[in-house]
Amino acid sequence: MKFLAVLLVFASPAIGAELSYPPKGSAQQRADFERGQANQAKFEQRLFTEAGFRPLADMLESKRIVRRALFEDPYMILPIPGVEAEHLSDGTVTIRVVGRAGESDPVNLPASAWEHLTSLEGNMLAPKPYVPWDPPKPDLPSLPPPPICHGWIVRFGTSEDAVQGSGSWAQCGGKDQPGTAFAVEMARLAVESHLGCKFDPTNPFWSFSSCFMPRPTSATN
Repeated sequence: MKFLAVLLVFASPAIGAELSYPPKGSAQQRADFERGQANQAKFEQRLFTEAGFRPLADMLESKRIVRRALFEDPYMILPIPGVEAEHLSDGTVTIRVVGRAGESDPVNLPASAWEHLTSLEGNMLAPKPYVPWDPPKPDLPSLPPPPICHGWIVRFGTSEDAVQGSGSWAQCGGKDQPGTAFAVEMARLAVESHLGCKFDPTNPFWSFSSCFMPRPTSATN
């Protein structure tokens, strides 16, 4: 009984505690929003470095202008590499595939390819503005869990004019969301620059995966 009483004493404050949210438009709400944005960008760019890319900070320091994408299959189990397009100081445009095993030799692209790619980018990687929102009311019922959806995810990274951009696109969000055309174009440029691979516009990311995913090697005796 004494043991049970101790448990009740320690548990009762937590049971009775309610979540506290900063007031709408408060400095704390804005700070929480901006902290969440920064943490999300750090997470996305850490995925790039773990996949074999150089950190964007290094690209900025070297004044390199790049656009990069990292693909994740619907079940996040395949070792799919990423792709990086670069605009060099002499106007040359290149594209390379980057993965944990290293990176491919750069392949030259026409200057028009860079112009088209960046035109699709729009402002999808610009920091989202803070818009004050009403905190949830404690008497409202909890929202039901979202439906399960398995779809492709594409992470983005950019470096240009001493500014780095970060963002992501998820297939489960629908085809009309910002970033769809940019993600597909990154996959297309990579696949069509590689001899022996064919790009399928109806399955753009599977096309990329089929072309560049490392193949298992048979054991030798």
